[in-house]
Amino acid sequence: MDTQDSFDAAGTSDIGQKRAENQDHFLVASLRRQMVVDQTDVPAKQQEELYGCQEGRLLVIADGMGGHHGGEQASRTAVESCAQYVLDMMQWFLKLAPGSEKDFEDELSDCLKSVQQKIWDNSVAGGRRMGTTVTMAYVLWPRMFVVHAGDSRCYLLRDGELKQLTTDHTIAQQLVDSGGMTPDDAALSNWRHVLWNCVGGGEEQVRPEAVRCQLKDDDVIVLCSDGLTGMVADSEIASIIGNASSSEKATQDLVDAANHAGGNDNISVIVCRIVESSKCDEQVSDGLATTRIL
Repeated sequence: MDTQDSFDAAGTSDIGQKRAENQDHFLVASLRRQMVVDQTDVPAKQQEELYGCQEGRLLVIADGMGGHHGGEQASRTAVESCAQYVLDMMQWFLKLAPGSEKDFEDELSDCLKSVQQKIWDNSVAGGRRMGTTVTMAYVLWPRMFVVHAGDSRCYLLRDGELKQLTTDHTIAQQLVDSGGMTPDDAALSNWRHVLWNCVGGGEEQVRPEAVRCQLKDDDVIVLCSDGLTGMVADSEIASIIGNASSSEKATQDLVDAANHAGGNDNISVIVCRIVESSKCDEQVSDGLATTRIL
């Protein structure tokens, strides 16, 4: 199988059933070294192995907030700025060596701070500060780095089990984490969508959360806005992905499920399945390890 097929990735976004505007945005991008071979006596198959190596994927979900059009502009700015940041740093990113993961996490965290400044710069003077959630996954086989702020999510589906890698930066989650309430407490309903951390949206500096993990063949990475998770249970998300014939089919089936459940918000989903490990891989542990920075 060609290394281009190492990742089956797809994304989609839907306005849902209740909103007048879609304020979500997403990005799925390939990360590759490029080399144009003008002349060589190396056979074509070996050329692919030497020069056509697939580096990975950049996946971004942003769910905007800030009134009419403000949220859409904030999330669009966030996705565009994340892509530009990674593009500007591409040479450094592609040279990531074992042992430099902490520096890399710091660099990605700085990306969200840079995005926030751009959103602040674009805000109307005297108006409401527009803001957005941002969940960004940088996949460089066999490693994945996630930086995150807000209540969009990154999941890892492995062997049929869906694990949430990011933390919801909501008041409700803080109350649960502090032991003051249980996840099923009805009083939490008023706080489930109140964010204490996002990109823009106020005067506070964003506090990026960083997560690192090792990937395996057949893992599935899922990024989504709360328009999906607010309507569809994790168990159903896992089942839908497991039954889908492709990542594209999975994203559409997930959107359909959220809309069927009421579609109360915009719905954005990215699904990325590791089809075959890259030919540029390295030996790693099969364990799942995460590092958080709050």
